Amino acid sequence: MNLKFIRIISESDKDISYIQEIHQIPQISRYINISDNYFTYVTENPNVYLYKVYLDDILVGTTHLEICESTLYMDVIVIPQYQHKGIGTNILRNIQNGCLPIAFERIEVSIDENNTASKRLFEKAGFIIVSKEDELENYLYTTK
Repeated sequence: MNLKFIRIISESDKDISYIQEIHQIPQISRYINISDNYFTYVTENPNVYLYKVYLDDILVGTTHLEICESTLYMDVIVIPQYQHKGIGTNILRNIQNGCLPIAFERIEVSIDENNTASKRLFEKAGFIIVSKEDELENYLYTTK
C-alpha cells in the first residue's frame, strides 16, 4: 500500500475544513477532540506535526505527532469509510520505520479503554500497555 503523507503547514491548507468535519463524525469525536485553535497549534509549533494521509490521491486519514525529547506522542485517524482496509496499520508501520522526518526512540499513545479497534491496531504493531489513568490506557513502543 503506497500512502502519501503531506504535512499541514498553514492554516490556509485546503483540507482543513474537511478535517474539521471528520473530527465531528461520532466514531471519531467519541475518542479524539480538537479545539478551536488546533490548527494554529499544529502549524506554529515546530515539534508538532499534522499529516494528511492519502491513498491514490484520496484523503483517507490523518496522523497527529508531537515530539518531546526522544518520545513521539501520536494519534491516527482513518476516515470511517476507509477503515478495516489496512490503512491504519500502514500508517503506523510507516511511522515506526522512520518514513517521516522525525527522529524518536519511543512512541507513546493513550487510548480510550473502550476503543477496541485502536487498541488492537497498536498492539498488533508491537505496542505494549504500560499504565492506565482513568479511562485511558497508555501504550509504549520502543525502537531499541
